[in-house]
Amino acid sequence: MNISNGRSYLIAILIVLSAVSAACSEGGSGSGAVEEVTSQVAFVYRENIEDYNWSHLHEIGRQYIDEQLPDLGTKYVESVSADDAEKALRQLAEEGHKLIFATAAEYHEAVVKVAPDFPETYFEVYGGGEIADNIATYDGRMYQAFYVAGGYTGEMTVSGIIGLVAPEPTIEVIRHINAITAASLLVRTCEDIAVHVRWTGAWNDPEAERAAALELVELGADVLVQHTYSPEAQKVAEEKGIRSMGYGFDMREFAPNANMTSIIWQWGWYYLRRINDMLEDKWKAKAYDGKVSTKAHGRGIVDMAAYNYDQIPHIMEAPPLKWRITWNETVKDTFDGPVYAQNGDLVLAKGDKFPKGYIYTDMDWFVEGVVGDAPGEPPAMVEGRGRDVVCR
Repeated sequence: MNISNGRSYLIAILIVLSAVSAACSEGGSGSGAVEEVTSQVAFVYRENIEDYNWSHLHEIGRQYIDEQLPDLGTKYVESVSADDAEKALRQLAEEGHKLIFATAAEYHEAVVKVAPDFPETYFEVYGGGEIADNIATYDGRMYQAFYVAGGYTGEMTVSGIIGLVAPEPTIEVIRHINAITAASLLVRTCEDIAVHVRWTGAWNDPEAERAAALELVELGADVLVQHTYSPEAQKVAEEKGIRSMGYGFDMREFAPNANMTSIIWQWGWYYLRRINDMLEDKWKAKAYDGKVSTKAHGRGIVDMAAYNYDQIPHIMEAPPLKWRITWNETVKDTFDGPVYAQNGDLVLAKGDKFPKGYIYTDMDWFVEGVVGDAPGEPPAMVEGRGRDVVCR
């Protein structure tokens, strides 16, 4: 071999080695491209966590884990679509993560595909569905928390008009509106109390939320409740000197004087519980359906953000505080009868229950006390016992 050919051969080898090295450093789905990680727990998010959205709430939970277990190590991947979920989950499992939280219901199919290939890895997916030896599901009965919140909104309104800023008329949102309305009317029996709804068309549209909140204030609302992610409704309440209730996470910072509390998802509470199970070798696959906190604050997957008596006077706290113990999934359900439809018809008699799953699949109509339009029609009027107090 002459010198010229030898140099060419050496250069070719170096080019190949450089390409292999670059491929390994960039990662990928192949076993030879797995990134070496020290974290034990990973999270998959469907959105950019810098925005106010569903994934942002789960990121608050992950940050809580980092605070509580600083030596554990966590990792997250964001903006993962349902189509890309299988690849992301597989990559995280190959990297050696012991517990992976898939934080959107759209990921369930991908989890079911990936989990059997990694029997030593635990997977948890939000939103219910199939479980297996290493697949668990988790959710919270948020409508129960909205019912508890209705005790506060009903007590605090003076005008009798509660304004609710909501994204779109899905069954989930409608049952939450129904829950807070039913409770608001219960604590102010026979009084002229109503929940007026304004739809924004999106979960995070600050401009639309501000417009809806201002319209409700103009209507006479002295309590604003939001079922959207941006804090714009809280800001309006602060500006107008009325009371407000946030949603998703503690929004007190945006309305320090107006905000009574917020109806919150406490993902960190659940994540810490399950991670400790994993660390103690006690993790088991199950379908968790969370409950309202029953002991002060912070003991449930859904709850009220902590407050003080400047926000909610002590005398007005008593009924809702009691409800936090009574209305959870192990004792009583918000939508046990009697239930009245928006038109005043009794549609569920006292002591009766809706068919299993009904409020998740068919409650697309409003209960009595809601002012606004819903897409569905309520069930037919029934005979039977209604409320015990008859208003004249």
